[in-house]
Amino acid sequence: MKLCPGCSSDAVWTIDKPCIRHYSTSSTTLKERKMALTIANPGIQYSLRIPAHRFRQGERDVFSFALDLATLSGLLPERVDEDVVKDANRRLTVSHAKNIQRYLLNERSNWVLGALLLGIAPDAVEFNGYPDENGQRSENFGELRIRGDKKSTMKIFDGQHRRRAIADALEELGNDVHQTEKLETLRSTSVPVVLYVEEDIKALRQMFADASKTKPIEGNTVTRFDERDAFNLTAMHLSEHSNLFAGRVEMERTTVRRASECLIAINQLAATLKTVDVGYSGRVSRERNDDHMLDLDSLHERCLTWADDFMPSARQEYEDLMAGETDNSEIPKLRPTTFAFNASVIRILAGCYFEWTKGGDDWKPLADFIRQSSLVPGRNEGEGSLLVEAGVVVPGGTTPLPRAQEVKGAINHIVTEARKAGK
Repeated sequence: MKLCPGCSSDAVWTIDKPCIRHYSTSSTTLKERKMALTIANPGIQYSLRIPAHRFRQGERDVFSFALDLATLSGLLPERVDEDVVKDANRRLTVSHAKNIQRYLLNERSNWVLGALLLGIAPDAVEFNGYPDENGQRSENFGELRIRGDKKSTMKIFDGQHRRRAIADALEELGNDVHQTEKLETLRSTSVPVVLYVEEDIKALRQMFADASKTKPIEGNTVTRFDERDAFNLTAMHLSEHSNLFAGRVEMERTTVRRASECLIAINQLAATLKTVDVGYSGRVSRERNDDHMLDLDSLHERCLTWADDFMPSARQEYEDLMAGETDNSEIPKLRPTTFAFNASVIRILAGCYFEWTKGGDDWKPLADFIRQSSLVPGRNEGEGSLLVEAGVVVPGGTTPLPRAQEVKGAINHIVTEARKAGK
């Protein structure tokens, strides 16, 4: 260890972490050209010294910088009381942290974590602006110093689950002697940190509430953007290659309007394809999704069989669409005459298909039964309405009930009646 040339005597550096202001690009390797970061030894005044950007938000000073995961894990306190609202944090949900942990470990080459938001006492930080070529110190760029005796005033108000996930991921890799390289790679990667000069707990809680008021990502956008989900990819595939669904999938909204020429929204189609694979109440595990990702062609083929073989066999309405007998422009005016153009009913038919075929049975008897049944809205009990008899549409109703209990009951009823009819 030696002193950085050109710096004051307290600017300690090493060959692996040279001073960011004075390293020479001609005399250091790419690996050596890192952010200067010094964690002080016991007895030194500062527990963290790091290059940072200082700016203002409202009436608060704010600092932004990046920390490698090893430093971050060692710097921030770990929560041990998970089941309570503490400081400016909600209850810690261990399962959520575990999901982030698995994400870090499985997607280590291309993961994304947003900035951790922290608050700290005003007297815990010092900022020393870097001089420009004229010797004038910058108001915005310089070295942030956090006093060792005040470090405990630093509190996370957004990011506790990420912090736990990082610590657990490093611990898991550290306990496996075969994961040394993976551990070092993860330890050396960084996440952004935004540090607000604010220590009042009430203020931090309000800041957490404000930061959490983000607009959720709509389901159709997730389906179109998230390519780690096999059913999102398959829904996109069917929206382009299925004879039934190509050109009839709503891409811009999460539901289908009554005046729409589409049968189903893209997010609804993804959920329906999961029903084809695991049933209405089934859950696609991470392992199952990973298996499908390794063999997407098989999943595409199974879902296309349901869409382009079973569905037109089960309903004349779908057959007419695929044959061109019914134009897409006619779908809105036909909607009041048949439940076949209802997205919820399409998913019910997917659930029936799964229950019927999960034991290897030929789906044709089920399709024949559904084709012979009435899906006319507004019919009363006893008038031959399949969905009314199944309990998912009230007598005289025009829309299926949305509750899962009724949907599962309807699927079971239709499958049971179809088996009786086939005997």
